[in-house]
Amino acid sequence: MMFLDYLEEKIFYIIISLVFTLFLSIYLLLIGVNASLIILLAILIIVFIFISLLVSYLLIKKRYEKIVNLVDSLDEKYLIKEVIDKPKNLENKAYYYALDKACKALNDKLSEVENSKNEYLDFLDSFIHEVKTPISALSLYADNNNDERIKEEVLKISRLVDKMLFYARSDVVEKDYFIKEVTLADLVHPTILEYKNYLLNYHIKVEVNDLDNLKVYTDIKWLNFIIGQIISNSLKYQNKKDRLVRIKGVSTKNNIKLEIYDNGVGIKEADVSKVFEKGFTGSNRNKKNASGIGLYLTKKLCDKLGIDIKIESVYLKYTKVVITFPKGNYFIK
Repeated sequence: MMFLDYLEEKIFYIIISLVFTLFLSIYLLLIGVNASLIILLAILIIVFIFISLLVSYLLIKKRYEKIVNLVDSLDEKYLIKEVIDKPKNLENKAYYYALDKACKALNDKLSEVENSKNEYLDFLDSFIHEVKTPISALSLYADNNNDERIKEEVLKISRLVDKMLFYARSDVVEKDYFIKEVTLADLVHPTILEYKNYLLNYHIKVEVNDLDNLKVYTDIKWLNFIIGQIISNSLKYQNKKDRLVRIKGVSTKNNIKLEIYDNGVGIKEADVSKVFEKGFTGSNRNKKNASGIGLYLTKKLCDKLGIDIKIESVYLKYTKVVITFPKGNYFIK
């Protein structure tokens, strides 16, 4: 808040004060008061007006900066009314009243939205648990009849249902994870087993190295989903005769890294920086069945779990995804 801006707001008060000083000076001059005394009196009045405006400005500026700092320090800014002092002057009381009503209306709306969201999540949980039953029945039927085609489609359906559930829960990861020490093998092998029929049918070679002795702290369920998304992409975009997926663990001074490499179609250089954006499907891949949600959700979950994920790729040669876990129990710390 600039002093000149404040003076502009007080222009009516300044004009009235100067007019009063002018008329007072004329009156004193008419009744025979010495001109020098009148000029001195006028200067004193003007200085007094200036000082009073300056003091008033400094007090208002102090209150202004206090409110601004309070707002900036709040994570939930709609609670500002609860932390600012109730004003005493009439004009600010009107603003405070308006703020009070606006915050109350906003809080009521937020509660309504939160309740609606919770109802949606409850319904979604119920729906997914119910739909898992026929999916399991289809999977059992495919196993009994050795129908590889149905197995493959059932796996796709199961992964899509999981994606829907994890997407719905992605904003409340902290309420739905259980952190414990696991090896990288605990995270990777269940996903490879899940895709074993696909790997065999499409003759995709999988190399796994240095996973058993590297331990990290994380949630197995969420990481299985994340790794499943990455491996699913690695398998989906294979185009060579000798198809390969290589998974290995790497230990550095401060981190444990899980590298997932494939020799598929790769990603164009211009697209690499965009792959984690919501809805981005790339310019070089078959977009018919792409949603642009998988990698976006993967990145979002990694951020929530305190782990880093990076992608490097050379178009038509390879893609490598690197998931980096901090050494030690990040969550307890």
